[in-house]
Amino acid sequence: MSGAASLDLRYPIGGLFVVLGVILVGVGVADGAPAPTALLPTPTNINLQWGVVMLVTGVVFLLLAARAGRAAAMQPAMSTPEGRATEEREHRRGLKH
Repeated sequence: MSGAASLDLRYPIGGLFVVLGVILVGVGVADGAPAPTALLPTPTNINLQWGVVMLVTGVVFLLLAARAGRAAAMQPAMSTPEGRATEEREHRRGLKH
């Protein structure tokens, strides 16, 4: 894995969302059905709802990070026209040996 892929911020952010989502889902399930309030027409379990949202968001972040890491590892710079042009430019300027 390249150095840039190891610094992908989607891994820790996705992990944080997954952990917090699991905690909120657990609290929402443990609380059961909430008591109705005067402001809401139906009782809602906000912990359960936002826990599921955070859990799904975290999983999406982790999947995107994993996909980006695989894509970066599978395509070396010389296999694309942009990569070849960059390598040639660096070689002309003496940046490559």
